[in-house]
Amino acid sequence: MRRLHPVYVAAALVLTIWASACSRGPAPGATTGDPPTPQAISGGEAAEKEFEDFDPNDFDRSTTVDNAWYPLRPGTQFVYEGFAVEDGERLDHRLVITVTDLTKIIAGVRSVVTYDLDHSDGALVEAELAFFAQDDHGAVWRMGEYPEEYEDGVVVDAPTWIHGLQGARAGIAMPMDPRPGTRSYSQGWGPAVDFTDRWQVDQVGLQTCVPADCYENVLVINEFSQAEPDAFQLKHYARGVGNVRVDWKGADQTQETLELVEVVQLGPEALAQIRAQALELENSAYRRSLDVYARTSPLEWSATALVNTDVPAEEPPVSVPEGPATDVIVYASDLPESALSEFDFWDDPASPGGRLVGIPNTGDELDAPLEDDPHVTFKVPVQGRVPYRCWIHMKVGAPKGLSTANVLWVQFTDAVDRANQAAFGPGTGSYLTAQGPATEGWAWVGCDLADSGSAEPLIYFRASGEVTVRLQAGMEGVGFDQFVLSPAQFLEQPPAETIVGK
Repeated sequence: MRRLHPVYVAAALVLTIWASACSRGPAPGATTGDPPTPQAISGGEAAEKEFEDFDPNDFDRSTTVDNAWYPLRPGTQFVYEGFAVEDGERLDHRLVITVTDLTKIIAGVRSVVTYDLDHSDGALVEAELAFFAQDDHGAVWRMGEYPEEYEDGVVVDAPTWIHGLQGARAGIAMPMDPRPGTRSYSQGWGPAVDFTDRWQVDQVGLQTCVPADCYENVLVINEFSQAEPDAFQLKHYARGVGNVRVDWKGADQTQETLELVEVVQLGPEALAQIRAQALELENSAYRRSLDVYARTSPLEWSATALVNTDVPAEEPPVSVPEGPATDVIVYASDLPESALSEFDFWDDPASPGGRLVGIPNTGDELDAPLEDDPHVTFKVPVQGRVPYRCWIHMKVGAPKGLSTANVLWVQFTDAVDRANQAAFGPGTGSYLTAQGPATEGWAWVGCDLADSGSAEPLIYFRASGEVTVRLQAGMEGVGFDQFVLSPAQFLEQPPAETIVGK
């Protein structure tokens, strides 16, 4: 294959130690059976399909990936080592795959996220986010991939495919009951990036030993693609473990060989570091893949991803109310006097309820939090682990002295960032900035991250319930009449109307 597609494994090892010596499996380049072709298999299942029939309604427990041959357990990290040929030179190859505690919604199906690092001759040549979901019949689906390929530390390509975008279709990574003699399956269909990988059962009942351990009754899958129909990767799967070996046969120019050498169950701190790296890669994906990845919802952290594992969650699982998260709209005219600290109510017939909240302008520039300058506080209901954006309908006053009359700072109780780290809390120096235009008048202004114009201004909450919003004046002379907290997938642009209806 032109590019090795990472070998996904997971779960606790159910290891069998043999009393007798184990075979090391077929030597690289050995033939283990006639190569499959993307044609109908006589006596097997139905004729080949260019891509598989995907039904988003068939995924009631999509993130519980417990397929015996392809389990994906959050917090498990697998290390593979071997060799590959590049430009006629045999180079060391190391692949590290981590099943994260992040999920991503693709075509309405919440998918498990793996974070993969591929090294050649000691240098990072690829980092990838890959997405998987298990259907109600126990089959594991590959929902898409975002790979970044590097040369000398510089991104040279990012051939992204995600189900539903640019003609891409999800494929089957592993059925519930893989059997010899059945048809081949599409692993995914990404015509825009020439992703046409397929697989078929090659052998069953093998024995093999790798540095991690020895295994019986191993399943061998033969992978191929339209681009390289005569090149085959042989992936060996152990029940309860996943992929333990990669070999090759045919005209595979890379002659890739890999063996599972280590399995590590990450603790909370190590898993949080992986999570942060995966989120950093997603930030890059949003910038680089404008036609595909930028059209998807962001990764989400979930404490419940670690339920029934040996890794304690950083926070206890929380109950999320049924039904979709909805927009939260607060009118200044509805706030009580007790919500205001050094702010005033001003009459304005254009505002909902006929008034807004503002601060007189004496020409002073105000301090950012932690300082306790003029502010407003109020409570709103939120759902835990849902990404939100916030918008403020701001009254920009006339500049005077040091004040440009166009800044509000925003904080929330119980807020976290995408890595589940505390963020934007009242009484801290973490906050969002809503900075209006320089011209006097009304404008809808987004809440952006302080001192970070490139990062996404998304807000998450640890748990569902009621939180406190705190708006602090950054300049004198500023005011507002509406505050909107919207789930990220609903309101990606400022409201179109001057007044948002409840």
